[in-house]
Amino acid sequence: MVKRKGTICLVAVAATFIATVSVTPQTRALVITRVNVADVLDGRILPNSTVTISGNTITSVTGNSTPAGAQVVDGQGKFLIPGLWDMHAHMEASGASSLQLYVANGVTGIRDMGSALDLILKMREATSSGRVLGPRIFAAGPILDDAPGDWPFRMRVKTAEDGRAAVQLLKRRGVDLIKVHDHTPRDAFFAIAEEARRQNLPLAGHVPLGLTVENVIDAGQRDIEHLSNQRLWRPCSGGATYSPEACRPFFAMLARRDIWQTPTLVATSEIATIGTPASAVSADHLAYASRSVREMWAENQGLFATPEVVRAMRAVADVAAVVTKDMAKAGVGILAGCDTMIAGFCVHDELAAMVRGGMTPLAALQTATLNPARYFSLQQTLGSVAPGQRADLVLLDANPLTDISNVRRIRAVVMAGRLLDRKELDNVLARVKIAAKQ
Repeated sequence: MVKRKGTICLVAVAATFIATVSVTPQTRALVITRVNVADVLDGRILPNSTVTISGNTITSVTGNSTPAGAQVVDGQGKFLIPGLWDMHAHMEASGASSLQLYVANGVTGIRDMGSALDLILKMREATSSGRVLGPRIFAAGPILDDAPGDWPFRMRVKTAEDGRAAVQLLKRRGVDLIKVHDHTPRDAFFAIAEEARRQNLPLAGHVPLGLTVENVIDAGQRDIEHLSNQRLWRPCSGGATYSPEACRPFFAMLARRDIWQTPTLVATSEIATIGTPASAVSADHLAYASRSVREMWAENQGLFATPEVVRAMRAVADVAAVVTKDMAKAGVGILAGCDTMIAGFCVHDELAAMVRGGMTPLAALQTATLNPARYFSLQQTLGSVAPGQRADLVLLDANPLTDISNVRRIRAVVMAGRLLDRKELDNVLARVKIAAKQ
């Protein structure tokens, strides 16, 4: 994310809980009949399938008849995909009403990459318990670094001792991973990496200043955000101009060592303009943005957004999309992430940006379905439409494997086994739009 001074007003964030709704458990089996199931592993379509869900689990995907007493959804002409993921969220900035906005856009899981610890853990508990409608949350808690001023989302670490103590504290509180950033001090970084490994916590984030990609990989960092601030290809290219041939061995190393990349293409392109007339984000989508995130955008833009910067960031985002495509072809794991864009809609936009860069619709869709499951080593229960998988699903009006923009054409969402039809989703969107005006 773009760094800024100033703090996020937690009062404004907390106020958006007014708009949240609870999740009513599904009391009988749910069956989706005559549906086209998209296999996100190999791109096959399984036509005329019957998907049976009991509780929050898919129990069968067959051509069999409907169980007696089940709630039936006719899926004829529709396409069923796994629920989508945003692998770079900041809920402290986005606000709690964004939890519902994610679900209304088919996003059933998020990885929060930096928020106040108490806030994000309460959100995680609220959504996992069903008290609040929202995606499943995997949380890093606060970012561990020593950024200047009062940058948000952080726990300050200056020394190796600070780093170890911070990881130990976050482990006790129950975070799912650890995040570092540009200003994580060198000694603190290596202590954080060592302690995270000891505590069995994945390490993710930026490449701290003064370190190389190879340094952080050797220390145990599993993924790199924003393609290392959109400079990942410069060392292998020998300069700012991307050289696919020269970078091929570097990409092969990333693939061999299972180093994930979250490119945040839309955030790179839009962060300097979103919320202004120069933005490519539609006014309709902007109507759902919380006041807290709008204020953050404006403050960021006041620090750096000149016409020259806008042009440069859009140009680098175009290059980054091609780099992302080349890395995916080389076997590097790619994750779809938004970084404080408009919740849910931004995942659709990110997948579209990947396809514009040359990825296939299947490869792009995998970055928000199968790949997050692989990243968390949960592919036995997440990331596909199959028996034994958690019932987080999206029913679409058209095939996303032929046109990735069809992920926007949502007919229904199944969240932990509970069906939300188009009418319910529209009601959710209406509530979020009202909350955004508070």
